[in-house]
Formats: sequence, C-alpha cells, structure tokens
Amino acid sequence: MKKGLLTIKKILWLLFTAAILLALPACGGFGETDSGAPKTVSASGDMVTAELPSGWSLVSGTDMNGVDLADFICHAEEFELGDPYLQVQEYFGGIEAARAVLESEDPYGTYTGTKELANGTWYLAENAAAAQLGEKALLVKGYQCDFGSEEVQSILGSLQLVQ
Repeated sequence: MKKGLLTIKKILWLLFTAAILLALPACGGFGETDSGAPKTVSASGDMVTAELPSGWSLVSGTDMNGVDLADFICHAEEFELGDPYLQVQEYFGGIEAARAVLESEDPYGTYTGTKELANGTWYLAENAAAAQLGEKALLVKGYQCDFGSEEVQSILGSLQLVQ
C-alpha cells in the first residue's frame, strides 16, 4: 500500500514539474530573458538604413526638405522644429578630411576620439561623428544629441548604406 502511494506521489510530482517547465518559457521565466535593452525598429532613408531605439524615427532628406543628400534621425516619433536630431550625409572630402575637421574642434566642439562600433571605426566630437562605410565617408551632425551616449552610439553603429 505504501509503495503504491509513493509511486502515485512520484507521478504527480513529475506531472507538476513538467507543467511548470512547459509554462515558464511562455511567461519569459526560463530560457531567453529580456535583457532590459530598449526595443529597436529598422528604418530606411535615401542614404542609410538604421536600427533605431524606441522614440526615434528616420526621415529621408527627400521627405524633410526635397533633397536626397542627407537623412535625418529624429529623437521624436513625428519631427517638429527644435527636436533633437542627427543629420547623416556623405562627406565628399573623404574620411581623413572629415576626421581632420572633427579634430580641429571647429565647428563641432571638442574632439573626443575614436570608437569601434559594430560597423567600423567612428571619429567622435561633441556634436558630430564620422566613419567610412563602404565607399563613402559619412558625417553625422547632431543637434541636441549626446554623441557619447550609448543610445546615439548604438544608432551610429547600426548605420548601413542603402544599396
């Protein structure tokens, strides 16, 4: 009698354990968990594609001002004059010339150095950054954006040229 009762308890325990193990992944309590990292969304403009954190949007130069020479990454869902933004454009003088402009600290503020991001080496100043992406040197100018922040650097590191 005791042996039969013990076997039933074991079976019930196994069923209970199996039910919990099946329910945990659905609740996010087992396996991959949310790291707390902000969600991103892919966006594309005239020149670049980017992975943008929540609260940012990409407006093509064509949509912003009718010219496809720059894209604007705005720290707003709908851009309004005065909102923080990054202006992404090709620097036709090449990456060394762009770096020299940033190092001169005029007009983009104090040069802060280089940073290796997912898409290459970036040269950073207070209010701008530059990198070589493929065949093009890009200059990213900022208005009320912190180029030292993880958020802006994650955007810079995600930039890719539109094919």
